[in-house]
Amino acid sequence: MRYERIKAKSLLSKPIAADGWFHINRSMNAYRGCEHGCVYCDGMSESYHVDDFLTHIRIKENAAEVLRRELKKAGFTSRRELETETLWSFLDEEDTKRLAMKSPRKQVIGVCGGVSDGYQPAEKEHEITRQVLETLLDFEMPVFVLTKSDLVLRDIDLLKKIHEVAFANVLFTITLVDDKVQKIFEPRASTTSERYKALKKVRKEDLFGGVMATPIIPGLGDTYENMSGLAKEAKRAGAQFILWGGMTLKSGCQKMHFLNVVRKRFPEKLELLEGIYRKNHPYGHPDYNKLPVNIMLRGYEICKDVGISDRTIRHRLPNEPEANNQVLGALLDIVFRQTYLLGMSWNKSTPFRELALRIEKGIDDLNKMREEGDLAERLMIDSQLLTSVEEILDTGSCQVLDDIHIRLDELVSRNNA
Repeated sequence: MRYERIKAKSLLSKPIAADGWFHINRSMNAYRGCEHGCVYCDGMSESYHVDDFLTHIRIKENAAEVLRRELKKAGFTSRRELETETLWSFLDEEDTKRLAMKSPRKQVIGVCGGVSDGYQPAEKEHEITRQVLETLLDFEMPVFVLTKSDLVLRDIDLLKKIHEVAFANVLFTITLVDDKVQKIFEPRASTTSERYKALKKVRKEDLFGGVMATPIIPGLGDTYENMSGLAKEAKRAGAQFILWGGMTLKSGCQKMHFLNVVRKRFPEKLELLEGIYRKNHPYGHPDYNKLPVNIMLRGYEICKDVGISDRTIRHRLPNEPEANNQVLGALLDIVFRQTYLLGMSWNKSTPFRELALRIEKGIDDLNKMREEGDLAERLMIDSQLLTSVEEILDTGSCQVLDDIHIRLDELVSRNNA
């Protein structure tokens, strides 16, 4: 394994709007390359322009410094800076709240779980992710962590402090119940058992947490036994949710490496997987007509049976009205389920997605708008969408979302008939 310390010029991704998967606004990578060596890893793809992705690890030694600079440029102020201002000590609690309301809307930062795992073995020595968390605590920014390593437990102290002033959501990628099979595809990551134990500790510390069951490998991970086992273990570990997703396989290094491993270890699955990914979609999407099962729909069914959510919780951000949080969460659920579970076109979800974007950018309290009688006008929505918003404000759901769930239940019943 080759390690190289580098200076990063930038860190945060471009803003992410109305993310229905993870509910994050920005993401980052503390490292380039990842020594976990996951056989299916998208990071091997030539599209990322990272040579020797699995064996040459670039350590962004100035990540925390760059992050601080980028957050300040975005208009955020750290606690350390506030404490140095003489005026601040004379402000009462109400003054402090008013100043906080004028600052930019807090953004959920995806600290770990992008192309490279922030808790890969190199982190144990170099502590770049820990330095990043310390910076985010100083700015009181909410964080999202996705990892395949129990090393995250080392930073439980920082995550708890962040959770107290904003929130922290910790997810573990877990896709295969059997440790032996899992080690074939994720050779240098923590085992499935170790990740569930770590998740249990995270939840015992009252942090938000769950499982990201992605990528589910067609023909290997999509069996009912494996997927139901993942959900049951997640629930036993105290997970609040388990998110499902399929596998993308881009032509080139990623696809070649993955199929070579399958050829050696699971030759009986080679023909199936070659057929599923034969079209070489530019984003690595499979031929959905050749998939053995609809992974998202099976995941929805299993979660209902096990009694665990298949959607991560969209946590309320500081200074965000609860009504806005509730409506935004429901809108994102509608878009997600229409698109990824029912296979509807993006155009069908456009009104819900556009309204979600406006709410996420930060608007006045929806309940207050409603009381003043100008909810439709200020949100720029038609009467049909207004009805949905008012239903969500009253009950937490709406007829559109209820109808989606009815349709999903019908599809599940039909598949099991």
